[in-house]
Amino acid sequence: MKRSLLILATILTYFTAHAQEESSIFKQGVKGCYSDYYIEFYNRGADLPTDGEYEVVISVIMDGQSDCYLGKATIQNGQLSNPVYIQKTDGSYQPMSRMFKALDPEWVAARDEASIRQVSDGMSTLFYTVDRHWIRLFFPSLIAGQSMANKKAPPAKEMLKSNN
Repeated sequence: MKRSLLILATILTYFTAHAQEESSIFKQGVKGCYSDYYIEFYNRGADLPTDGEYEVVISVIMDGQSDCYLGKATIQNGQLSNPVYIQKTDGSYQPMSRMFKALDPEWVAARDEASIRQVSDGMSTLFYTVDRHWIRLFFPSLIAGQSMANKKAPPAKEMLKSNN
């Protein structure tokens, strides 16, 4: 029983931390491309990646501003692997490690290492770097074709009137 409670607490802590990071990003009122990509991927959902190389959109957030870049990432054994490449204006690719130093060690220590490299709904984890950047990869080839946003109910007066 204690073990089940511990597992449940660990799962809830992970999802709470993830939700808090996402909520914090949106509370900042991020300008730029991030919100559009995130909302579209969240609403549509996406296929799970298979092993191979993918074109990605790399969203970088700092001080409430997001910029998006083209890049390439590799999935190995169902997980995102290093290096991730960012495309240059001449069409060449360079490892992102030339642009960002490293992930923040405190951020990494607070996470389950196995889940850091997962891709869910066509998106990577929202990474935090020592340079104080938030980074997320979007996998456009994985996104579902139709929006799966929740349908809103009509106002109560209309709904109740039509059913009586």
